[in-house]
Amino acid sequence: MNIKTNGSFSKTQIKKGIVIIVLFVLLRALITKLWGDYFGLKYECSLLFVFFLFNAFLVTSVILVYIGFTKWVGIELKKLWYDREKFLIDIGWGILGFIIAFVSLFIIAIIASMLGFIPTEITAVQLSPIQYLLSLFFGFAIAAFQEETIFRGFLQNIFTERFGNWYGNVPQAIIFSICHIGYYPLSSWYLFIIAFINGIIFGWLKMKRGTLIAPAIAHGLIG
Repeated sequence: MNIKTNGSFSKTQIKKGIVIIVLFVLLRALITKLWGDYFGLKYECSLLFVFFLFNAFLVTSVILVYIGFTKWVGIELKKLWYDREKFLIDIGWGILGFIIAFVSLFIIAIIASMLGFIPTEITAVQLSPIQYLLSLFFGFAIAAFQEETIFRGFLQNIFTERFGNWYGNVPQAIIFSICHIGYYPLSSWYLFIIAFINGIIFGWLKMKRGTLIAPAIAHGLIG
């Protein structure tokens, strides 16, 4: 059963989607743990790290999210993601969303540093061209594809149908932030605030454009 044009899902689809979300959170926590243990949460220029990142993509993006939603839940992701007539404009909206998200992140980082929760002086991480490409692969093929499909494509549609646009946007952003437990340390509370604000921004882009291209571009660029 494919997604309806009004974005509604059956009760069975919702239950199956929730199962995927739970598995997603658990798998991401495990991958983050392995990434930290073996690579220090850095983008390494090594075949071993490329192999690790590719397998993370294969398991979570391809098998869990893509195959899980299309084959098991029964949702046609193309309808959620793509509208050929709006594609170029969606790219522009995605870049705008990235700028808004980046400014929000910068403001929160300043406030958190003033309150003493993060160092006032942070050394900028310099990435080599290969590391930068790996970060883009992670940002778009893993983080953006998975999270936009789950939170803006699936959950936001459910909440919007029930509560309306903005009232539907807030709960998906709250869940989006909470689901970063295991990905962010609980002591770094400001990261969860950033995730919530980003969730609101990405959800707003979904409302404005109707598909996931714009929020995915903003998401992929912000990392």
